[in-house]
Amino acid sequence: NNLKHKKKILLIGYSNLARRRLIKTFIKKKILFSVASKSFKKKIHGAHSQFDNYDKALKFSGAELVYLSVPNSKHFNLAKKILKHGYHLIVDKPITTKLGEVKKLINIANKKKLLLSEAVFYNYHNQFNYLKRFCGNLKKIEQLFVNFTIPTPQSNSLLASRELCGGALMDMGSYAASIHRIFFKEKIKTKNIVIKKNKSGLVTSFDIFFKYKTKVFIGTFRFGGEYRNNILINLRNKTIEVNRLFSPPDDINLNIKINEKNKDKKIKIKKDNCFENYLLEVIKNIKLKKFKYYQSNMIKDEQLRLKIISK
Repeated sequence: NNLKHKKKILLIGYSNLARRRLIKTFIKKKILFSVASKSFKKKIHGAHSQFDNYDKALKFSGAELVYLSVPNSKHFNLAKKILKHGYHLIVDKPITTKLGEVKKLINIANKKKLLLSEAVFYNYHNQFNYLKRFCGNLKKIEQLFVNFTIPTPQSNSLLASRELCGGALMDMGSYAASIHRIFFKEKIKTKNIVIKKNKSGLVTSFDIFFKYKTKVFIGTFRFGGEYRNNILINLRNKTIEVNRLFSPPDDINLNIKINEKNKDKKIKIKKDNCFENYLLEVIKNIKLKKFKYYQSNMIKDEQLRLKIISK
């Protein structure tokens, strides 16, 4: 599957995610990539070319697709500029920080006939397909519990910066919204949301309770505490538990625990790379000019994220 001649990617921003995950995948799949970073000056292994200026990169990279991985506060204005330059675009989550911004970006993308996608890709891991399969019919779900807790970010981290739109809601809101979109096809009847902030006004946790006509979604998303990243689904006749749901590692096997009729069983899920699966789908859909799927997901997710904010 030689993608080298089909797509060139320009990576704008040299984030932790870029170092840990994105570049590894570009190299593995033999995708030609350039990097534009204002702060990182050393040579980046595997990069076809490097730029210290975003405008220069947009002019000279020769790429067709941009992956934008910069602080949240810069997403909207840069995304607008990139689309106007005629590039297909993937933006780190959360794609935008204010209501209505997603629709503005989609309008530009549509005018220019470009793909625009928010990089929510945990659900492209093998374990997610199994999870949905073990649920059988999503209608049978009665309760879904999520606990996503990460240790308190360091004070110099982007996650801890109010100016750069960090905080738990920006970092984890896309997960809460996409779980709601994927698993629940009913409207929310009642909701209760508890948001906690630190002294400087940064959101450090949010707890959600959504009651639907026949189901309940309870989620805890927080900074501070031991790392937890799991989901528990109660169905009429069984419970399913998954760990490492939102950032499944690509180098180890994972397990899904199922309890049915008081009997436990573990299903081993082979190693899988959810970012690679997502990126290859995006590249395929650019070729097929299939853009609508990503757009409707982004609009649904933005609406729910902002419902949480505007409680």
